[in-house]
Formats: sequence, structure tokens, C-alpha cells
Amino acid sequence: MTQKNLGYVELEWTCPVCRTRNPGPRQTCANCGAPQPKDVQFETPAQAELIKDTAEIKRAELGPDIHCPYCGARNPADAKACHQCGGDLTTGKARAAGQVLGAYQTTPAANVICPNCGTANSATAANCIKCGAALVKSKPQPTPQPAPAAPPSRSCLVIAGIVILCLIVGAIAFATLSFRTKEVVGTVQQAKWTRTIAVEGLVPVQASDWRDEIPGDAEIGQCRPAVRTTQDTPTENSREVCGTPYTVDTGTGIGKVVQDCQYEVYADRCTYTTREWRTVDTLVLNGTGYSPQWPVANLAAQQRSGARNEDYQCIISANDQTYTYKSQNFNDYQRCQVGSRWQLQVNSFGSIMSLAPAK
Repeated sequence: MTQKNLGYVELEWTCPVCRTRNPGPRQTCANCGAPQPKDVQFETPAQAELIKDTAEIKRAELGPDIHCPYCGARNPADAKACHQCGGDLTTGKARAAGQVLGAYQTTPAANVICPNCGTANSATAANCIKCGAALVKSKPQPTPQPAPAAPPSRSCLVIAGIVILCLIVGAIAFATLSFRTKEVVGTVQQAKWTRTIAVEGLVPVQASDWRDEIPGDAEIGQCRPAVRTTQDTPTENSREVCGTPYTVDTGTGIGKVVQDCQYEVYADRCTYTTREWRTVDTLVLNGTGYSPQWPVANLAAQQRSGARNEDYQCIISANDQTYTYKSQNFNDYQRCQVGSRWQLQVNSFGSIMSLAPAK
């Protein structure tokens, strides 16, 4: 992102003695004569126009002012000796700079009411046009603190505690029932199997992409310009986009108005139709016994066999209860011979956790 310089504006500072607003470059208060504090905080005026005076612009471009190490007076960045006491500025300290002071105001600001006579004055006026009184800045009011939230009532806390306790007890009970098992011995009553084959076909699929990344065999539909990338320099099919102008303290009492900009690069974003392999059917074959078969796939043109899945179930009877052991391993399934006896570990929900041949 690049920073565009739009120009310079005069800042202002508030006298800590009488609260009078003063132009940024002024080093003493226009109302009471108090010196500008060394740690003065410059602010953006309520309304400002870009400076046209080349001398003021040049001073802002020189860099932050330097405070004299002997008398504290402010001097331009290129000064060698203090304008007030003549001291050497080699060891002087430059003012802080670079702070963002806020958005650059271009719309007319509200009038300022004179606290002495009540006359309305322009937002940029330092003194009343009628009585000449200084248009002081009001002292900042402390930010009101929100009242502390009322603590929850005792009944709400009790209800919340009961709900949490019930959830904890329920979770513990579920875990206990899931892992608490009993041992039973059962006999295999039936062996069942299911095998499936996915049938894939080349079908039309709608998609969108940048024009230069669309497959060559695709049918292109509608295209429209869209932002593909952003960059700091202009290029073909780019558009400059800038943010809200804002003011940066230069450390001279003058602010630099800048704007962050970048370039949006446009390209054609298109819809297109292509053909992809997708599942169009699933062939299923069920049976019992130990010679499972795969479904016969009578494939049409532009079709192919896809993923294959096999599921096996061993139905076991024990103590007048029926349990189902499921597996996707054919070798496990072959061991599940009808009439064979198995030792089962069954949880409270009737699920087989493990099994082994009965001794």
C-alpha cells in the first residue's frame, strides 16, 4: 500500500493555562502569553484548508523541530543555533513526529459560541468577532463509567448450578454405561453381507474461475470484470482505490495530509461448464453365507466403476437376546460360522465391544 501526500494543514495546540486554541507554529499563547509547553500535543483543527504558503510547506518537509538543550525554544530542523539564546543545537532533541491525529475534515464545522457574549463564530476563529474574547476550549469531561452490573440473583445461580450438575451427571452416566460391560456367551445364528459399487459418469458441472485458468475443453458462459489482485503500482486493467485522508503530525505544528492507496487489478471472472466424473448410481447386492459377490456393473457409455465397499454382519443369539457384530473385514467375517460360539463383551446399550471364540 502506498501513501499519497495531499498537502499540509496548520495544526493547533491548547494553552494549558487559559485553554485558548493557538495555531501550531505559534510558540506563545495569543491570549495569556504562556509559552507553548515542551510536551505540547498538537491537534487537528475543527476545519482546515491546505496550506499554500511555500515557506510553511518547506519547514514541514524539513522534519521535526528541535528543542534547544539550553532554553527549550523550538527551532526549525535545519537550524544550527537557537533563535532565542544562540545555543548550539547539535545536542538538541527533535520533537516527536509521525502520530496520526485523525481524519482530514473537509466539510464545514459547526460554529463556536463565545462563552463571554454568546456570539456564533466560525470554527477556525481564535477570538470572538464581536467582543474579542478568546474562544477557549472546554476542559474535557471525565468519561462516565457504566454502573456495575447487578449480580445474578440467588435463584438464578441455583438453577444454573442444577443445570450444570445435571449435564455433568448425564455425561458421567453415559460414559459409565458405554464402558461398563458384561460377558455373555452366544451362538452365531446368521451371517449377512452387503457389497456396493459406485457407478461414476461424466456429467456436466457448472463452475467459475478466471478466464486464463479455465480448462481448455470447457464451455465458457458469462464473464464479468472482478478484482483479482491488489498491488502498490498501476498496471493494465487496474484502478486506484484510496482510503479516507488523515493528518500526520510532522513535529512542526503543521500536519501532513496523506491517503493510503492501492491498485485493484481486474480480470475476467467467468462461469463455465465442464464434464467431471461424479457418482450417478450405486449398485447394491445383499446375501447370506460366506461367498459374497460383487454386483454386476453393466456400464453405459462414459461410465466407470468407482469406489467399492463391503459390510458384514454376524448375528449372535445369547440369553434370549440378539446382538449384531459388524465388520468390514472379510477374514473376520469368515470366522463367524453359523453355529459357532463366541464370548462377547457387551455394554449397557447392547453394543458388542469385543468378542473372542468361546472356550
